Amino acid sequence: MNATLSNGLRKLRLAWLGDPEWEDTYSAREARVLLRMFARSQDILPLWFAVGRLGKSHFWNGVRVFPMPSESLVGSGFLADLVEQQRPDMIVSHLPHDSLLHIRDYLTSRGIPWIHRATEEDANAGHFPPASIVLVPGDGVVGESNARVVPFISGLTGAPHAGAGVADVYESLRAALKEVGRSPRSKADANGACLVMRQHLFCNISLSHVMFELTNSLLELGVPTIPQAQQGDLTPSHIVLEEELYRTGTGDKYERVFKHVHTDYDPEKAITLHFTMLKMGGAYPALSGREALYVTGNAQGASRESVRQLTSSFEKILGVSPFVLWPFVQAGLGSTQAAIIPHGVDPELFNPERRPTAYPTKKRFKFLETSFPWINEKGFDLTIRAFGQAFSSTDDVCLMLRVPCVTDLSKRKQTFDRLETLVRDELSKPRAPEILLVESNVELDRRGGIYTAADCYVHPSRSEGFGMTILEAMACGLPVISTAWAGPAEFVSARWAYPVRHSPPPSQATGNGTWRCMPVEPELDHLVYLMRHVYSHRNEAKALGRKAAAVVRDRWTWKHAAIKLAELFSLPYSSQPSVNNYTGPPT
Repeated sequence: MNATLSNGLRKLRLAWLGDPEWEDTYSAREARVLLRMFARSQDILPLWFAVGRLGKSHFWNGVRVFPMPSESLVGSGFLADLVEQQRPDMIVSHLPHDSLLHIRDYLTSRGIPWIHRATEEDANAGHFPPASIVLVPGDGVVGESNARVVPFISGLTGAPHAGAGVADVYESLRAALKEVGRSPRSKADANGACLVMRQHLFCNISLSHVMFELTNSLLELGVPTIPQAQQGDLTPSHIVLEEELYRTGTGDKYERVFKHVHTDYDPEKAITLHFTMLKMGGAYPALSGREALYVTGNAQGASRESVRQLTSSFEKILGVSPFVLWPFVQAGLGSTQAAIIPHGVDPELFNPERRPTAYPTKKRFKFLETSFPWINEKGFDLTIRAFGQAFSSTDDVCLMLRVPCVTDLSKRKQTFDRLETLVRDELSKPRAPEILLVESNVELDRRGGIYTAADCYVHPSRSEGFGMTILEAMACGLPVISTAWAGPAEFVSARWAYPVRHSPPPSQATGNGTWRCMPVEPELDHLVYLMRHVYSHRNEAKALGRKAAAVVRDRWTWKHAAIKLAELFSLPYSSQPSVNNYTGPPT
């Protein structure tokens, strides 16, 4: 669909909020007539936000349809996502008055001109939202309403009333829409396509960090990129805004990303990238441009049916590693639809020269594990047990477990409190070695010091979509003891790390129609051996760590990932060596 006029301006965008096919009433018939008329307009692009409809975006009589679940009206989040993406110049609400109570504050606060199509019952009761225009039955008399009043169409209902002709209502709406004027965002995007990045922004989860770093690298490369945050009522309670940590910890990087959050763009030309971990769920609004899904975590708990639906709904499915794309391959994902975009590190923030973080220990050799405390997946329990078997209180060694703050009480019981119990139980044993459990949030520019304060990084994960902390530790020059399985198998090699032996993987599909993360069980005895080996062969371990840092610097930075992403969608970027042929280090 051509959304640009010959004079370089894009069509004015009219979003119709409601479901004209919901029931065969005069208001539904009226909406169908008007939407068809607007679809034939030369200067207006109608969009139908179809409340109560399921499925993916499609066309109806030339009108683009964006399904919205009925429950999305309880909060403004889903609607807010669509408004942020589609940038309508005016919204027509075609809903009962009680449904509008949940969203009227949002519509009003956004300052978008708003037309409300009142039902006859609402009109008789005097129920009118603070809209710019109200379409009403009869002769348009609505008492004390301060909105401009337009009678709705006559002839579409058996009930006699004065009403107005179809052409009259159509022209009234056209005139009202043109009064909005053409804002700066109505200009066609002279730079062509852009990337729109969709996830929680400036938050305490890895997805937020990944989007932040990728967006910054794309912008540095000159790729038009717009980060957009998911709205508040779509946010799980354990996801916390930590904008201050980004602001104080990244300087120019934060300013660069923040400046582009509200950049205007033409949705018809956008390539929208949804960041997701399938186990987190999430809503993916249907958009009018090209869409891709970027999967960064395993499919634990995701239904096979939902994976099939996602596979058929997106132009491309991107994975942070081949491991996370496996369920999609089983659902029919083809090679032309799939792509691997790995994570990376910022070598300025993660390198062997970063100032070490001070920890309250006098022990000279320090093992470290740091991650969000998903105990089973990350293998915290194995690290604690292996350390307790490998060392005693007389050894000059400490295990540091550093985790971010968990503020959600229910998540805390599942994560930090369990980890604290494991540590307490291990320390209660006779001659137990020293273990420190540190819970803290750290600015981005200080996170490299978490690693350089240690001598070896341990991460015996059972299942991992990628393994960001492993790569960060390698970038900081630490020898790494980790499971070379799933995501980490892409970069944990015996040439520059200490892979832990593990059991064969089980089947990924379960009997109840869901996917599981194909966990393996790292060999505890081998983990004990490797920890003792690194402790006793420190020069060898340091040399391996230096080699790992060089590998990461040369092959696994955010700029490498950004270039692969730009090349995948044929977006121009500033002169850099192509990295799209690189498939990972040899194992």
